[in-house]
Formats: sequence, C-alpha cells, structure tokens
Amino acid sequence: MKKSLLGILLFLFSFILLSQNSFRLYHQGMPLINHDSLYFYLDSSQYTVEYMLLGIENISNTDKNVKVKKNEILIVPGSENTFCWGMCYTSSVYISTKYITIQAHTTNNTDFYGEYYPKGNLGTSIIMYTFFDINNPDDSVSVVAFYIATPVNTENFDLCNNYSLYPNPSSGKIYLKKSFTNEAIITIYNPYGIKVYESLIENNEIDISMLSDGLYIYGILVDGEIKGSDYLLIRSNK
Repeated sequence: MKKSLLGILLFLFSFILLSQNSFRLYHQGMPLINHDSLYFYLDSSQYTVEYMLLGIENISNTDKNVKVKKNEILIVPGSENTFCWGMCYTSSVYISTKYITIQAHTTNNTDFYGEYYPKGNLGTSIIMYTFFDINNPDDSVSVVAFYIATPVNTENFDLCNNYSLYPNPSSGKIYLKKSFTNEAIITIYNPYGIKVYESLIENNEIDISMLSDGLYIYGILVDGEIKGSDYLLIRSNK
C-alpha cells in the first residue's frame, strides 16, 4: 500500500469538495482525509485475496447510526469484491442492510473490511467506500481503494506510473507519459464516482478544457484492459 503522490494537493483542495462531517477514517492507525486514496499491490493468482481494514471514528458529540455503501468506479472484468459491516455481504450488495451505532468520540476498529479477489485477472480496480449517517446521508466520509493486481506481488510493478498523465495538476490538455500504438480510452470520474468524461486518446493527447476545476479520478484502458489509474487535479490559470 502507498498513498497517492498527489496526497498533499488533495489535502490543499479538499475544502472545495467537502462539507463538515461527523466521521474520520483510519488505515493502519493513520488518519485519512475525506476521499483519500489507498493503493494495494497484490498477486493476480486465482487464490489471492486483499483485505482492507478501516477504523471509523465518530468525531461528533452525538451517537451515529452508520451504514456503508460501495461504488465500483472501475472494475477489472472477472474480478470480485465484497465488504463486511455488521455482517458480510455478497458481491452484488452495494449498500449495507445493517447499520452500526458508533458512540460520540469513539472509533470502530473491528467491523469494516473490504475484500478484493483478482481471480487471475491483471489490472487495476477502483472502489469507493462511503460511510454515512442513516439519518443524514450527506454526513459521510469516503475512501478510494486502488486494487492493483500484477503478475508478482511487488510495488515496483507500478501500472499507474507506466500510464500516468502530465502535467498534473493541469488545465487545457494532458498527455500520456507512455506511448502506445493500440486503441486507448480515458474515463474520468468526479470524487463521488460519477463519470464525467470518456474519450479515445489520439496522439497521446487529451483535451480536458471542458471540465471544471477540481479533483478527479481517471482510468486508462488499452484494448479493453485497465492499464493505469490515479487522481487528476484540474486547475485553471485564471
């Protein structure tokens, strides 16, 4: 696991995307900011499974009844993912049917984990997990997990770096660092997992001038296979 290289920029611009909320997430004891990213590198074997454990803190002064939903932003075909919260759900469940009460100023460190099964399929799947107050769904906190299945379990095999974009932050046009000859498609999502742009990539160049300033998530597909994904910060020169 490693944090996004744009973590500092994400922190600086998070105030644009966030409202006050009652929750804070932790991974391996470290606090996360809302819409933070976590990277998991794993062997693509049929028998491999990646577990993502999170702590959820209620930082408000009142008890909160909390549910979880997952948003499959980009999924490698043939892979499978599930999560547990109060109970363990099948891969077809996107919102937990049960809620867990988290008392004011306490942290639940035991009840949530996400599971990812590559099942022999290479590539990067992107899944957002959102924890929300059932009485006020806008009171929420999210994390984006990048599950990167490689032939060997190593962080040196960095698909995101091979197919990353520059400049980043950017405005107007962006470019692929890695040249290619086969058909490639870029898909861009806002931080809430909603697709806002999709296009063929021609001459390694992508025109993003129609998108508003803000933080986005992108995925690069070459011949139908996910080759890279990361955050993209769009910032005009105005």
